[in-house]
Amino acid sequence: MKWALSQDYDVLLAEDRQSASAVMKKDDPAVITLDLGLPPHPAGVEEGFAVLDDILSEYGQTKVIIITGRGEKEHAMKAVEKGAYDFFYKPIQLDELKVVLRR
Repeated sequence: MKWALSQDYDVLLAEDRQSASAVMKKDDPAVITLDLGLPPHPAGVEEGFAVLDDILSEYGQTKVIIITGRGEKEHAMKAVEKGAYDFFYKPIQLDELKVVLRR
């Protein structure tokens, strides 16, 4: 699914690891926002970290911004250690995200 976030950004949606992989192959976005809590275990972080690993190993130039409700500091540090560009806790302020996207 694709929709516009103002005039500046096209947003592609993926709801799980499989659909994220399909979006990456089809559209190869420059920036991805990724929630760590994904199906089949949305209360955990394992699937989100697996998607992060997939993206970084196959699309090394893509910037991944983690946006999650999983507020534990160790998840933020682990995501950045793995190669995430930035990390935000929900609820995110859209103006803050736009600043990071412009970078």
